[in-house]
Amino acid sequence: MKRAFEFLNVPQRPPKPRQSGMTMMVDWWLPVGLQRDLLQAQASFIDIAKIAVGISGILPRDIAEQKITLYREYNVTPFLGGQFLEYTVAKHGMKMAPAYFKEVADIGFTVVEVSDNNLDISKEDKQSLIRMAVQEYGLTVLGEVGSKNDVSSPMAMVQGIRDCLAAGSWKVFVEGAEFTDKQTGQLLPEVVSTIAQNVPLADIMLELPGTWISNVHSCGIYDMMVFFIEEFGSDMNIANVLPELIVPLETLRTGVGVKLKI
Repeated sequence: MKRAFEFLNVPQRPPKPRQSGMTMMVDWWLPVGLQRDLLQAQASFIDIAKIAVGISGILPRDIAEQKITLYREYNVTPFLGGQFLEYTVAKHGMKMAPAYFKEVADIGFTVVEVSDNNLDISKEDKQSLIRMAVQEYGLTVLGEVGSKNDVSSPMAMVQGIRDCLAAGSWKVFVEGAEFTDKQTGQLLPEVVSTIAQNVPLADIMLELPGTWISNVHSCGIYDMMVFFIEEFGSDMNIANVLPELIVPLETLRTGVGVKLKI
């Protein structure tokens, strides 16, 4: 692809598929037309896209299939967010997991998230869900550690990451609420640093917090993106990036963004 201002030698990142420097976009059910426009302009910056929470259970199946197909056309991997699986297990028990994973595959997803942000589930059951998705339904699993409501110790999350990987997860998300101060909305860098020092960075994706967390604002989310890139480099995997932040994040990764040291 020919770019403008090529004589300035702005860094180019490795092409997809990538194992590091990945960006996960969160999709709160973008209309198909808007999704197509976004992908036409920005698909090279997006590695995977999450259909958030339980959206897939309230909107038409044919639209879900259209969205999945469109992501694939632009070499972006769509996946189903883990909170819907949590809902399934909470409401119907582990016995409903096979039907859930079958429907995931039948609709056209090849990747699924297994999380316990809001679900009280044993380590054994969580690992069982991961193995079931991988071994019985041929799905790639993105695990997740951390709670949306409680505060976990960093080392407990480190062990949770290791447990997810041992069960067969491809990557593991770290819940953004765990390293966000609920009183100020600011980053808790010591939590992120502890995790980063104890697991390979290529195995994890750091989630950006959502504005559903008290006192979190868009400026604080941007500051977190700056911190992640300056602290861990452009190859840090970053997740839960809103569509409007895809390009700003890419400018940070390539050194031409706001607030980076030049």
